[in-house]
Amino acid sequence: MAKNFRAEKLTGTAGELFTAFELTMLGVSCDLVKQDGTDLIAIKGHGLPIALRVEVKTSTHTNEKYKKNKAGIGVGKQYSFTTSKGSPKRAYTKEDCDILALVCLPLRKIQFLPVGMVRGITKRIHKDTFNDDNITEKSWKFAVERCLYESSRAIQQHEANLPLPIPLHFGIVV
Repeated sequence: MAKNFRAEKLTGTAGELFTAFELTMLGVSCDLVKQDGTDLIAIKGHGLPIALRVEVKTSTHTNEKYKKNKAGIGVGKQYSFTTSKGSPKRAYTKEDCDILALVCLPLRKIQFLPVGMVRGITKRIHKDTFNDDNITEKSWKFAVERCLYESSRAIQQHEANLPLPIPLHFGIVV
């Protein structure tokens, strides 16, 4: 048990460091933070007007070691990522982070997804998805654009539901 926990911890750390490296190579300033639900903060660069919280999830193998054909040959073709936290398990939400970084460690690729697009406690991604040489950069741009869109919509909705200011005496408004 302790051995497996140690291996998982090392795998997670490798994914976090790799994500920070890749974002830095894209021109994004970021820092590892290790907060509950957030592994790193992307601060500025590469079209980033606001800081975004990134939770990193790392996979080291496809499900072929579990899924076998009649001849006993592995046929699984998906990387599996645990996209949940807590006990009982619950999916990550915008309250926890803005973006999930799904790191395929063997192929050294990252699929970034806005947290709102990931439903459920597990996300499976076909291994061919990671064959795209530009997946890290393209998915980062998409995730950032989607996060900014969702944030602006949330602000507009919040402002539309705000009550009118209450006038006080002597022309002071709160």
